Amino acid sequence: MKMLTLSKRDSFVWVVAGLLATALMQDADACTACMGDSTGPIGEAANGAIFVMLGVLALVLGLISLAGYSLVKRANLPIPPHVELVRSIAGPNLS
Repeated sequence: MKMLTLSKRDSFVWVVAGLLATALMQDADACTACMGDSTGPIGEAANGAIFVMLGVLALVLGLISLAGYSLVKRANLPIPPHVELVRSIAGPNLS
């Protein structure tokens, strides 16, 4: 696989673009939900949204854990009888 390399000109362009973007940045102001008090309707809605996102995150992580547990549980089950029969008939040559 060929590695991507930048020429001196391309590197110079990226450095100048980064410096220009840094120099032209302006101060950002927070929205009214962040600057205002959290007891108003917007603050309550923001707090509720945070808890909903935490709940969704917990649900997704729980489902991933459950899927992993299921795979481990299935991997530790004994071999089914029909597979044992095939292995005993075929002998050691069956892979």
